[in-house]
Amino acid sequence: IIVYGFCLSYIGYILVPAIGPRFTLHNYEMNNIEMPGILITNFLRMVVNNAESVPAGTINPAAFVQRDCFPSGHTQMTLLVIFLSMKFKSRVRWFFAINGVLLIFATVYLRYHYVADLIGGFVFMLFTFWSGKYIYGWWSKEKAEISN
Repeated sequence: IIVYGFCLSYIGYILVPAIGPRFTLHNYEMNNIEMPGILITNFLRMVVNNAESVPAGTINPAAFVQRDCFPSGHTQMTLLVIFLSMKFKSRVRWFFAINGVLLIFATVYLRYHYVADLIGGFVFMLFTFWSGKYIYGWWSKEKAEISN
């Protein structure tokens, strides 16, 4: 389910190539001023920017950033993990639930996702579970036929 969820989110990125609100709704250059953070914030922002193909000092970062905003893979994958940890009664399920909700909130607060991306991530999570059981059933049947 997790691997399948990642594949579906990547398909979403291809079908809806969008960039986050830090490039469209907000002035990207003002992030450090509007949300200064503490201690290692600037280092972490540099790591994220480099991972998203935005070199330091870029005049137009929106032209370089990866188009991977919709659906929110953070939301989709976090909800998958929360659901599965609850379903299987994992000892750390409440840790996943609390931190997962905080992570989803943070993606909007830190301007990486629009609320619509979170809704898309939720819909993709539902689709992952719905279609995943059919794909698993088909795969199990094919595997059984091959081994016979």
